[in-house]
Amino acid sequence: MASASSLSPRQRLINMMYLVLTAMLAMNVSKEVLDAFAFLNADLVRSERSHAERSQVEYAAFAAAAQRFPEKFEAPHRQALVVQHMADSLVRHIEGIKTRAIAEADGVDPARLRAPDAAGRDTLRALLALEAKDDRDVLTRTLVGDEPAQPRTGPGSASELRALLGAFRDTLKALAGPGASAVQASLDGLFDHSPRRDASGVLNNWESIHFYDVPLAAGIATLSKLQADVRAAENDLVKWLYRAAEADDLRFSAVTTAVMPVSTLVLQGDSFRADVFLAAYDTRNPAQVLRSDGSEVPVGADGKAKLRVRADVAGEQRVEGILRYEGPKGPMEFPYAATYQVMAPLLVASPTKMNVLYRGVENPIDLSVPGVPADRVQASISSGRIVRSGQSWLASGMTASTVEVHASVSLPDGGSRRVGPVLFRVKDLPPPTPYIAGLDPADTKATRAKLTASQGIAAKPIGSDFGDPWKVQHFELAVVRKGGPPVFLTSNGNAFSDEMEQALNALRPGDMVYVDGIRARLANGQGPVRELAPIAVKVMP
Repeated sequence: MASASSLSPRQRLINMMYLVLTAMLAMNVSKEVLDAFAFLNADLVRSERSHAERSQVEYAAFAAAAQRFPEKFEAPHRQALVVQHMADSLVRHIEGIKTRAIAEADGVDPARLRAPDAAGRDTLRALLALEAKDDRDVLTRTLVGDEPAQPRTGPGSASELRALLGAFRDTLKALAGPGASAVQASLDGLFDHSPRRDASGVLNNWESIHFYDVPLAAGIATLSKLQADVRAAENDLVKWLYRAAEADDLRFSAVTTAVMPVSTLVLQGDSFRADVFLAAYDTRNPAQVLRSDGSEVPVGADGKAKLRVRADVAGEQRVEGILRYEGPKGPMEFPYAATYQVMAPLLVASPTKMNVLYRGVENPIDLSVPGVPADRVQASISSGRIVRSGQSWLASGMTASTVEVHASVSLPDGGSRRVGPVLFRVKDLPPPTPYIAGLDPADTKATRAKLTASQGIAAKPIGSDFGDPWKVQHFELAVVRKGGPPVFLTSNGNAFSDEMEQALNALRPGDMVYVDGIRARLANGQGPVRELAPIAVKVMP
């Protein structure tokens, strides 16, 4: 090869340009790799926030359960708050390391690196915007030191961070308890800080593998991963603590109401008394109901045993048996017993559609007194009004939470006798299902033609025993366009305004239409105004 002195000035210039080009090419390749770390870091930050948001849901449920059932949830809730405090503190500590490292590498004030994001959360500047992504000095000097085999200790070091992570892991394992072997194994795997072999095959310590002579972009991504790991462990343990508190609870998939009268015989002048409570059953694990003689009572799909005992003997009778259920720790047995009087009831009254009366509608009620012709029976109600309708009665206008229905019987001697009362609960009708007129309430996708042909928002009672019409009184429409600003409009009725129709006419495939703030009331003007569920429809081609 010719020496440099033997080359012409032109050739020396060409060689120099080649060296510069080679260096620039190497820098471009390095930039692509470092940019990949920046993108990875952004995903890890999003993962950490996602875990944190899910944990907030768990903490809220834990707090509500501890307030309602302190004897079962208060102690594990306090443990969950310890986890929350440790996780928040550790994430903030790591965030401080990231902030100081980026500020020093880029030569800026740390305060200038932080700002609120779109959700108002304090956020570190994106790693992609960092100028010194290839810096290998800052993390080495601040976290490890000059000697990788003996990493430095003390505040702000990687050794301190490893100790904090280990303490967090050990605390979570202690809170989980010895019975949570799977949880403890998961924590050991997630926070394994033992020495391991690096890319060259040399056994090395955790601090140097992750932070000694590594590009700043890679080190920041590693710190973000540690934050995500902390949040994931936090979320897993809070869920575990909640499940552990419920471990011995019986599991049911459905609930119903149960009414157990103190006595099935109510004498005139006395009061009807009953225990009303919530009963639960599991459609996948039905109970076995046995009579006192060991014979089985059929159990229906609603979880209720259809006990039938022939009433051949007058007077007070007693029925008893055993209910057998497969519990979390094996079969469980619950004795049951009931007494009843065999005699003609004084008054039989029941709603013809359900065991409650509803406000705002007319409730059919069958009302009769055994042995008395229907034309000699008059009804009264403690709240609202009750009128005859053919062979039945219609109750409406109730405002109280419970009402009493009485019967007045005309006697042959011209007098009258009051019979009853019968107690009913009074409830509001369940809210209807909102939908864009012209679409099925279950539709989540529609063409622009269907949406523009709609006149507004309607409400339909689905699954209700009462078909009385509802009218929408207010709603808010939002159109979110792809690549364009969203449109927010309000209507104080059930119809689309001119501006809403213009927005719908401008829809394109992929746009989203949201309807929120929907309020509706029975068309007859009775009952309360109800807030309805929102609607979301995607525009199809």
